[in-house]
Amino acid sequence: MKRRNFFRLGLSFAAALATATAMTAPAAAQQGISDDKIVLGSHQPLSGPVALWGVPVTNGMRMAVEEINAKGGIHGRQLELIVEDSAYQQNKAAQAGDKLIKKDKVFAMVGPLGTPTNMVTMPRALKKGVLNIFPVSAAKEMFEPYHKLKFAAFTPYDDQMRAAVKYFVEKEGVKKIGVLYQDDDFGKNILLGCEEQAKAMGLPEVVKTNFKRGSKDFSSQIAKLKSGEVDLVCLGTIIGETIGSMATAKKIGFNPKFVVSSAGYVPENITLAKGLTEGLYGTSQTPIPYYEDVSDTIKVWMDKYKERFNKTAVLQSVAGYELMHTFAIALEGAGKDITAEKVAEAMEQIKDHPSMFGGAPMSFSKDDHLGPDKRNSAILSKVVGPKWQKLQNISY
Repeated sequence: MKRRNFFRLGLSFAAALATATAMTAPAAAQQGISDDKIVLGSHQPLSGPVALWGVPVTNGMRMAVEEINAKGGIHGRQLELIVEDSAYQQNKAAQAGDKLIKKDKVFAMVGPLGTPTNMVTMPRALKKGVLNIFPVSAAKEMFEPYHKLKFAAFTPYDDQMRAAVKYFVEKEGVKKIGVLYQDDDFGKNILLGCEEQAKAMGLPEVVKTNFKRGSKDFSSQIAKLKSGEVDLVCLGTIIGETIGSMATAKKIGFNPKFVVSSAGYVPENITLAKGLTEGLYGTSQTPIPYYEDVSDTIKVWMDKYKERFNKTAVLQSVAGYELMHTFAIALEGAGKDITAEKVAEAMEQIKDHPSMFGGAPMSFSKDDHLGPDKRNSAILSKVVGPKWQKLQNISY
């Protein structure tokens, strides 16, 4: 009996000691947070075929960071942004992600670019409790399945394509859809939207053909689409492949309507095309800022960008700039004692945050980590001469 009482006394003492220790021990440090700094990371294609996206996105993010820091940072902490080159290759993205997460110990991955590259790095970030914020990809995997620490800011590719197909069938009398898509998760999102909308509207099965990243020859793919007698080609392409596929079609006298997702809605698909993309349609979330057409406020912003980087601001610059400023709202809302979970909760409180560039407003909730209204956030534009000309908002 005495031994049993002594044993119980020992257990009670041990439990009390453990409780006291837990109450007095300092909380484990949050990765990437110090007294004066918040370290953020991103991987971007700073080289390779998609550098025309990666470089201006990075510039936009850096410009935002510099503005935030100049105003005192976030609760007295300065933002530090570390960017690694992925070259739009999955193996390099994996190396970049591991460096940022394990060596640099970033608090969040912000604006990492590319669907295939994010599919490698995002699970690693989330496993380490690192926020994955606004990847520059409109693939649905950026917000599905739900995870507390991942948020997306771009109208999904499949929804863009559903809206485009609906428009062309109803307004332009299109009868048969073809899809030329990159053979990875990015391209498959484009294909999914086209197939779903074609089925919903009772159209014939889509004619589909794909290509490997970095391809330059599209002769067999275009020949298949021509033989399939499609009158609308949905492009799961970015820049070089958009121009290359349309050039091939023109060579063989194939003249359907072409529509590209937001991945290809960029000024370079005009400036580099030498007229080959005339008539190309594109879906987007935010209109391209043309200096002579924008408000005085945006002119001032574009002048600052030009002064800072000696380059003209493009839509890609806008994407980087806006996503960083939106993230800063959540960082500020999380308070001084910042954690990834608190930032996520603060992000979920953002409602109808406007875009000064005319893009879709952002709203998040506990159950919905996609910012724009995916069914009503697409703009349809068309290449007319030297510019993309906005036609109308589209939905499905």
